[in-house]
Amino acid sequence: MKNWLATTAAWALCACAAFGSVAHAADTADGTTLTVNIGTQHRTLSRDALLNDPHLTSVTVEDQNLKRRLTFKAIPVTELFRGQTVSPDASATTAASDGYVSHLPMRLLLGDRVDGPRAWLAVEDPASPWPTLKGQDIGPFRLIWTAPPAKASVVNESLWTYSIVRIDIAALPGERFAAIRPAAGLPADGPVMRGFATFQRVCFSCHTLNRAGDANLGPDLNVPYSPVEYLGDEKLRHLIRDPQSLRWWPNARMSAIDEKTLSNAQLNDLLAYLHHMTKRKSAAQ
Repeated sequence: MKNWLATTAAWALCACAAFGSVAHAADTADGTTLTVNIGTQHRTLSRDALLNDPHLTSVTVEDQNLKRRLTFKAIPVTELFRGQTVSPDASATTAASDGYVSHLPMRLLLGDRVDGPRAWLAVEDPASPWPTLKGQDIGPFRLIWTAPPAKASVVNESLWTYSIVRIDIAALPGERFAAIRPAAGLPADGPVMRGFATFQRVCFSCHTLNRAGDANLGPDLNVPYSPVEYLGDEKLRHLIRDPQSLRWWPNARMSAIDEKTLSNAQLNDLLAYLHHMTKRKSAAQ
């Protein structure tokens, strides 16, 4: 943790220069801005500036959210951090306008190999608006990914975050939130620790656990009760795979999570983690 803080401090000292080369901080008439927080440093990037950035290019992707091939104007995420000391062991948290929070490993965001996944910050041109998703606007900023077919599964739908209003660079969730950690001493390759990693990737975007986390869309997954306690494993499996199959709710916000995003083996590990955490509850308030 100390090493990460030292790295973050060094990055923060030169953050102004870094983002100055990408887009100037500006207030826009329509309030369309993206806030980036690194420690005590805060930057506001305007859509107009990003649309005029020299690194902006056309990127064609198989869109995991909209389920079709589309072309976007986008900037390589690596350009946001070019020349800066950013720890690959840190985490980038993207917050959406609807409260969805996604934790993405910096190691993945910083990847720029042609034979691996590459992250892009897509910027919506108001003159050419993006398609809506289930009737909802997903602009003006979102993460899209390019990857060779062999690596496409690494960047599943949970990493295609949209309607982003804020990006925070921080320690990994397991470091930031002690209350979500399993008991010490468990084997790193065991089902509980594997499930812990799956929980952070798949569930922590919408849910807290033991009242810890950044999200506010879904209920807490451990206090006062875990879903493995009040639903049981099989009904929880149904809820995760197809929420409407368990309880029909026209305005439900939870999406079905398919095997491409969460394999059956990973789902088993997730259940192992949730069962483990029922013995490590924080007091409900």
